[in-house]
Amino acid sequence: MSRSLPRRAFLGGAGALLGAALGGAGALLGAAALPARALAMGRTPLGGRVSMHLPWPTSSLDPHDLNDPAAALFASAIADSLYGADASGNPYPTLASALPSREGDAAVVRLREGLRTARLLRLDGRDIVSSVERARARGAAAALADVPRPERHPKDPLAAVFPRADPARVARALASPMVALLPRGFDPAAPDGTGAFRADLGPRQITLTRNDVAARGAAFLDAIEVIRSEDLTTSLRAFEAERDDLGWLGAGLHTNRRGAVRFDLGVAGWIVLTTGPDAGPFGQPGVAQRLVDALPPERLAHLGLVGLPRAHGDPAWGGPPAELLVDESAAHLVEVAEAVAPILSRPGHEVTAEPVPRAELGRRRARGKATLAIELVRPLGPGPVNALLALATADSRARALDLARHPPRLAASAAPRSLTTTLRLGVIAEVRIAGGVMPDIALARAVSGEGWDLGATFRRPARR
Repeated sequence: MSRSLPRRAFLGGAGALLGAALGGAGALLGAAALPARALAMGRTPLGGRVSMHLPWPTSSLDPHDLNDPAAALFASAIADSLYGADASGNPYPTLASALPSREGDAAVVRLREGLRTARLLRLDGRDIVSSVERARARGAAAALADVPRPERHPKDPLAAVFPRADPARVARALASPMVALLPRGFDPAAPDGTGAFRADLGPRQITLTRNDVAARGAAFLDAIEVIRSEDLTTSLRAFEAERDDLGWLGAGLHTNRRGAVRFDLGVAGWIVLTTGPDAGPFGQPGVAQRLVDALPPERLAHLGLVGLPRAHGDPAWGGPPAELLVDESAAHLVEVAEAVAPILSRPGHEVTAEPVPRAELGRRRARGKATLAIELVRPLGPGPVNALLALATADSRARALDLARHPPRLAASAAPRSLTTTLRLGVIAEVRIAGGVMPDIALARAVSGEGWDLGATFRRPARR
């Protein structure tokens, strides 16, 4: 089987615009365009490895988890949705054989034949059913608000039936990155999907290896090594010392690495401050955003946060003394929590940063015992409505479902921090996929315009 199927090989011959039109990879980063030799041959070079340190956890990756930092960065590399969406938001089939068809009052979704995951599991209609319901129970409740529970097709093993459903709405919902197709029995510690890479996880490293049976084409690279770092400086130090190929959020620690190219591929998610029921009046909707809007940007400048607004208001926490909970394995979030806690604290209302295991943070949030927490929230898709629905889901499933069924009219330029007046969380800043990279690595931008397409990323061969 070819190691470069049409979706990715097409980039080498026709360029990014046609690639996006056909559901291919997005435009390549300007400074990392295809080399002349590759263009002349109509091919993109295969092979090569890329290494990086990132201040994010590496032991779990769940494409359906709204708060999973590893998924915010790598879910699209290991898993695909049944449908994609073009620049106008119109769905097109990716893993499905066609747009949903109508059978009576139902919408029917059929898989392409012969789909296998990176771990060689065969997929059928049962995986559509399990994936949709798994996603609904986690981060995609709002995205699936108008989509009924699917059922196995009585005659076609590759199909699922959505009773009393509009096919167009089903296609749009299933195009959300939060509704990726995953095999039954999916395990976040050993994630599996149809994407360009296979992922192998550990407490210190994620290794992405080319998936030769990828549904939409295998990756150009042989592998990507992602090593977990304990702080924000390790990646910059390793990049400056020429040990890494990519510097997270910069091109060097003390000085920029010679020849490095700056890149910014857009938003991976938002760092938010959440409040719980025992916060008293300070747990009311809109209060968390008021607090983070008052954070002095100069006290957060060392955290690599982009677009921090000028502070206004008072950041004083007036609730009970509280632990500011944060995932201990997410170094970036820990540093944010350690910077924010002393700004919020006041005598008698002390706030203390408290790193805890991610599972413990989830349990305390679910029980309403997390007075304050710092978390990452992933987008449900492009645009301000999807941003609002993602943030609302992180706050309250019921609130998110209500907004999904009665979406407000929002300006296309509406900033996420302007959308939280009715929510018990506040947006501190964006997490952007940005930093420095060596010019022999061509980073590809995702079709949506936000994030990277690691499957279409490649490395130019060394000159002889």
